[in-house]
Amino acid sequence: MASDRHEEEQAEKAFTVSDKRLFTKEGARRDPDTPREPPAASPPPPPPPPRREAPRAAEPQRQRPEPGASTRRDLPPADFTMLVNMLVTNAMVFLGQMPAPGSQQYVRNLPQAQHMVDLLMVLREKTRGNLTPDEDQMMQDLLPQLQMAYVSASRQVG
Repeated sequence: MASDRHEEEQAEKAFTVSDKRLFTKEGARRDPDTPREPPAASPPPPPPPPRREAPRAAEPQRQRPEPGASTRRDLPPADFTMLVNMLVTNAMVFLGQMPAPGSQQYVRNLPQAQHMVDLLMVLREKTRGNLTPDEDQMMQDLLPQLQMAYVSASRQVG
């Protein structure tokens, strides 16, 4: 019982509410010269505990691009084809058909591969009738190939 009261007192001290609306409940404009209740001074929150991290090797400082310098010129266009290629590449990595970016190691993760194929199937279904002929042909060519690669990889495992 006493701890409940203590928790309520702590909760009341945690923050204050001050009415800064320009109008009263009745709709009359508040007088800006009328002093409002000053917020109760509350102690600042305690600082977070220090984080303990493993020491890192010295990393090179990343430089921020200068204002006006475009970093987008190095990026491929953001279009449907790029989205599909990204999902296909991930599926191929998870099927163990190409090395994982960065590590250059071959990884096989069939549930993730199946998820990528499922995402491509959802994308095909949701974009049906809205694709260009080239985009539609790309989806018709890639999905069966990925599905067959998944079946082949799953047969090798089990």
